[in-house]
Amino acid sequence: MQKYILSPILAVFILLSAPLFGQKCGHDVLEEEVKRLYPNFEADEIEFISSVNFNETHNTEAVVHTIPVVVHIIYDTQSDNISDKQVRDAIIGLNEDYRRLNADTSNTRSIFQGVAADCEIEFQLAKLDPQGNCTTAITRTQSALSVGANNNVKGLISWPNNKYLNIWVVNSITLSGSGTGTVLGYAYKPNPGQSTTYDGIVIRHDRMGRIGTGVSMGRTLTHEAGHYLGLDHPFKGGCFAGDNCADTPPVLEASYGCNTNANTCSNDSPNKPDMIENYMDYADDNCMNLFTDDQRAIIRSNLANIVRRGYLVSTTNAQTTGIEPGMALPCAPQANFKASQTVVCNGTAVQFTDISTFGNATNWSWYFPGGTPSTSTAQNPTVTYNNASGNTFKNYDVGLTVSNAVGASQSSIDGYVSVQLPNSTIWANNFNSGFEFNPIPNGTWHVENSEGDNIKWERNSFNSFEGDYSVKLDNYNNAPDNSDALVTNFIKVDRATAMNFSFRYAVASKPGFAMDQLNVSVSQDCGQTWESVRSLLGPLLYATTNKPNPWNPTTSSNWRKVTIGLNDYVGNQPIMIKIGFISGGGNNAFLDDFNLDVTLDQEDLSAAHITIYPNPSNGRFSVQGLPAGTPYTIYSTDGRALQKGRLDIDASLELSAPAGYYLFQAASIRKALIIQ
Repeated sequence: MQKYILSPILAVFILLSAPLFGQKCGHDVLEEEVKRLYPNFEADEIEFISSVNFNETHNTEAVVHTIPVVVHIIYDTQSDNISDKQVRDAIIGLNEDYRRLNADTSNTRSIFQGVAADCEIEFQLAKLDPQGNCTTAITRTQSALSVGANNNVKGLISWPNNKYLNIWVVNSITLSGSGTGTVLGYAYKPNPGQSTTYDGIVIRHDRMGRIGTGVSMGRTLTHEAGHYLGLDHPFKGGCFAGDNCADTPPVLEASYGCNTNANTCSNDSPNKPDMIENYMDYADDNCMNLFTDDQRAIIRSNLANIVRRGYLVSTTNAQTTGIEPGMALPCAPQANFKASQTVVCNGTAVQFTDISTFGNATNWSWYFPGGTPSTSTAQNPTVTYNNASGNTFKNYDVGLTVSNAVGASQSSIDGYVSVQLPNSTIWANNFNSGFEFNPIPNGTWHVENSEGDNIKWERNSFNSFEGDYSVKLDNYNNAPDNSDALVTNFIKVDRATAMNFSFRYAVASKPGFAMDQLNVSVSQDCGQTWESVRSLLGPLLYATTNKPNPWNPTTSSNWRKVTIGLNDYVGNQPIMIKIGFISGGGNNAFLDDFNLDVTLDQEDLSAAHITIYPNPSNGRFSVQGLPAGTPYTIYSTDGRALQKGRLDIDASLELSAPAGYYLFQAASIRKALIIQ
C-alpha cells in the first residue's frame, strides 16, 4: 500500500550543490513552464501512479530492459572535452547501480537490505544513429553555450527522444531562479508527447563518470536517470507527502553528508530512519547504494507504457538503434585488441582478446612473430613466447586484421610484447636508471603500454633531474584511466641483506580536478603477480597545479624524491620492479634518478665477480658482472684516464690504444686489461 497522498508531481528535477549542505532541490525553477507547456501533466501523473501495482511480489522478471543512449559533449575548451573512455565509464557506473552490482552494496544497513532492488535496467551506447549509420553514440560540439548551459544546448544537437536517451555533457549549468549553489545536473520525468527540448539529462562534465575529470562516484548521473525514469525525491513534500513509494521512509528534507542516525520523520509505521542510502536523496555519493522495490515498480511501469518510455526498450527500437543482441551492423569492424600481459618471461602463455568495435567481425587474422602459434584465425587466441634465447630481452610485434561482409581494418603495435630471457638478470648492486646512454626499452627497462596507443614512457633529452636524460609520459594528451608503466629486467638480489629503491618524479595537474596515480610494485614471479609497495595519488603527487598548457619541470624544486624499503624481497628469487602511472586528467609526468641501494652480505664485491673477455684482446672486449649503465674508466699504467663511459646493454667496449697493459675500473674494482 502507499503511505502518502502526493501533492502535484513535478516534471523537472535539479541537483544542486551549495555552501554548508552541498546540494538542494530546485524544482520550482522550471515547474511553471512545464505546467504551461503540458496542462495535463499533473493529471496524467496521478493517473499513472494509480496504475502501478506496488503490491505485486517484487521478484526479478529475468527480463533486462536496455535503453539506447547518445551522449552529446558540448565543450567550451579542451579541458571539458571529456574522453570517450570517461563516457563509457559513466555508462558502466550507471549499469552497476541499476543492476545492484555496485561495489558498495555491503554498506546497505540491514533494515533496508530486504527492499534493495535490482531494477533490471541497463543503458547502452547506441550503435546506429538516426540515419542508420554506425556510430559511437558520442558526439562533440564546441560552443560557448557549454558555460552556464541549460536547455539552450539542446538546440545545438539532439537525437529523437523517443528512440534515444539524450545526455548533454557541459562545462557548467545555470538555471534562472535556481538561487545560490552550483547546478550539477537536471532531468525531465516522462510525459506523453514531450519534445526533446523538455526531455533528457543535462549534466556537468565533472559529474560524468568516475575517471578523467570526474570528481565523484558518478551518482549524479544515477540520480538524474532516476528522474528520467519517473522517480521523485523521497523528501518531496516533507514527512506527509513523499515519492509514492511505501518502502522509502518519509524524510523531512534532503539528506546531506552521511548521517546514519538521521530520523527526521516519525509518522511512518514502523518508524524507520531516513534512507540516506537511496540514490534519489542528496546524501554523499559514498553513502548512496540502492533503489527500492517500489522505485523499481515505478521505473518498470514507465518502461511498460508505450507513450511514456516504453518505445525506448521495444525490440523495434533496439534494431533501429543497433543494440539488438547479435544484430549484424551495416559497417566494417574497427580492429583493436588487448593482451593479458605484455611483459612476460620466456615460456609464458599470453591471452589475446579481440576488442574490435563498430561492425561485428566475422573473420580474424592475427600475426605473432616470435610466438607459438605465429598466426591465428581464432577470435581470442593464446600465444606462448618460448623460442627466445640470449642474455637480454626481445620485443615482438602483434597485429590483427578483422573483417566482415562490409569491409576490413587492421591494427598493429610494434614491440607490444616484451619477453624476458633466461640470462638477462641484472645484478642489484649499482642498479641505476640507464637513460643516459641508451633509449628505452633497453637492457634495464621495458615499456608497458596497456592501451596500445602512441602515448607511453619515452626517453627525454629536454628535462632531467640528473645527467642529460629522463623519461617522460605525455600525460597532457593521455586518455583518462590509461595505464602506462616502466618495468625492470630481472634484478638478482641473492647477496643483498637490505635494499632501498628510490627515484625522482615530476608531475603537474591541469586546471580543475585531477587524480593521477603513481604506483610502485614488485614481482617475484616474472610479472605473473605484483605486490604494491607505494602509491602516490592526486595532490600528494603534484609538484605544481593548474597548468593549462603542456608542462615541463624547469627547476630542481619541481622534482620530488621517493624512497621505498624493499627488505622483504631480499632472497634467491630475482625481482622485477614496476612503476605504473594511471592517468587521471593531469599534465605531463617525468621520472629520473633511479637507484637501488643495496647492503651486501659479507661476500662483498671483489674483482673475482667481474670478468673481462677476451683478455688479452685486440681492443674489443666485453665485461660481465656489472649492469648496463655502470660508469667505468680505463687507465694507462702511468695513471692517465684514457677512456670513460658507461656500459651499454651488451657491455661491449673498444679501446683504441697500443699493445700493452691497462687498468679497467668500475664500481671501485680494478681489473687488468691486456691489448695485444
